[in-house]
Amino acid sequence: AASDVYKRQNRWLERVNSTVHGTTYQIPLERFKEENLSPLGQVPPYKVVHKETRKISRDCYISFLGNKYSVPYRFAGRTAELHILEGKLEIYVDHEKVCEHEILPGNCRVSKKKEHFQGLLSEILKENSKCKKNSQIPLKFSGPEVEKRSLDVYETFSQGGFE
Repeated sequence: AASDVYKRQNRWLERVNSTVHGTTYQIPLERFKEENLSPLGQVPPYKVVHKETRKISRDCYISFLGNKYSVPYRFAGRTAELHILEGKLEIYVDHEKVCEHEILPGNCRVSKKKEHFQGLLSEILKENSKCKKNSQIPLKFSGPEVEKRSLDVYETFSQGGFE
């Protein structure tokens, strides 16, 4: 998955830096050795971060390489930027890191963190109670008015007494 991306990038760098450059007509790796550069000290290594954009589903997940990863529920429906580096998936919303996951191997797997859903049930119950308070009294329907008559009328009809 993400490690495959890094492997491909490293293979490409090795190949390109081992062949003759079109402008200098030198092999970059050999020229680099000739430059005799001295190290700058404790400079941290350059991090290659792959970025992608995803929409967070209504059920609080994003999809990446066939797997699903949970995101705190308050971000459902929003757009997130994924930062993929060193086997980790960092999820940002509005340039703020909201969570991270280890990238899962394979596909059809789910990485769910319980804390992403904590408080969701209480918010749903609050919303439901607000709806109940604000709802109107249900309408009552009454049946149609029916004429009331004596059963003698039906007796007359059944004996053929209606002329």
